[in-house]
Amino acid sequence: MKKYIALFILLIFIAGLSNAQNRSIEFHHGTFKEILASAKKENKMIFIDCFTTWCGPCKFMSKNIFTNDSVADFYNQNFINAKIDMEKGEGLDIAKKYQVRNYPTMLYLNAEGLQLHRVCGSSETHEFIENGRVALDPPQRLATSTEKFRGGKVGAEYAGKYFSLLEGACLSKKEALSDYFNHVDQQEFSSKGNWEIIEEYVTDYFSEPFQNFEKEKDVFSKQYGVDVINEKITKVTTMGLYAAIDNNDMIGYSSIKEKLLSAKTNETDKIILESEIYKSQKQKDWKNYASNVLDYMSRYSPEEANELNNYAWTFYEHVDDAALLSKAASWAMTACQLENNYANNDTYAAVLFKLGKKQEARAAADKAIAIAQESNQDFEETEALLVKINSLPE
Repeated sequence: MKKYIALFILLIFIAGLSNAQNRSIEFHHGTFKEILASAKKENKMIFIDCFTTWCGPCKFMSKNIFTNDSVADFYNQNFINAKIDMEKGEGLDIAKKYQVRNYPTMLYLNAEGLQLHRVCGSSETHEFIENGRVALDPPQRLATSTEKFRGGKVGAEYAGKYFSLLEGACLSKKEALSDYFNHVDQQEFSSKGNWEIIEEYVTDYFSEPFQNFEKEKDVFSKQYGVDVINEKITKVTTMGLYAAIDNNDMIGYSSIKEKLLSAKTNETDKIILESEIYKSQKQKDWKNYASNVLDYMSRYSPEEANELNNYAWTFYEHVDDAALLSKAASWAMTACQLENNYANNDTYAAVLFKLGKKQEARAAADKAIAIAQESNQDFEETEALLVKINSLPE
């Protein structure tokens, strides 16, 4: 009898343990107005998971983090939780109101809808819980830090922490960096704390903080090393090339390019050629694009699978010359050899199809589909490509 009682107790324990491992964040499914009302009624803050249906990290959070017991217990106890698609219904207005442009973005609001804290990107369990703890703690959260920052009238240590919060929230640091450095005395500009801020957060070539830093590069070089300072200047200047292209500022682009050429580092030619590839692609100048890529390939022989795949795919989409497509096929094949994944094999199949190589294209497409099936990836586009391949003459 005792044996049966013990067994019964054990089964109850196992069942209870099983149930204890199936808790999830309880998301409110009402309107935004109803969410605010619930928060006010229960005297809680609001947590909103701002997601889109196409966002991979959003799916990771939903599947692996929101279903964790510790996460569920913490967020259900402390927040009114909501999960809102930023591309549908009220989500469109919420995204605009809170300037949500990156996904996922985690908003932490009060019952009046005032943003108190925010974080963007996926995170692991302990980090996600810690984000919630910070949101609940007034001295630590973003809104309080923004108030304390007061246009930049703080020390380097505090400013660095504030810029880190902004970066973690996917919010622009441009204005805050300008405000901060406008209040820094010239004698303190090259201090260790300020150099750490410049090194980590000053990335806008056209910004006043960077331009002032570049003017004082000799002072910084004496303190922190010539190579380190030159590396930082080259990195930001390179980013300036791409920013000028994005803004269709060809005068600015030419000016920055001339500056790089005059500096003539070991990386100068490669940096400029890569920017020329990007510029011709942005301008849809496919003739120059192909010429620049061929020049790049012959001079640098890249062995990065993703890079080779990207060039091969762009040739497939925009280049018709058979000789050039044959080169793209060789890049795609090398990408497959380096990383035998779905995307690379799909690109290889597409280029072979455009070359009219039916048997080889079909083999590559079949391989891509097999890899996708094994890794649970969507291969609908490759199936459509396979139909086209099979329609080619023998």
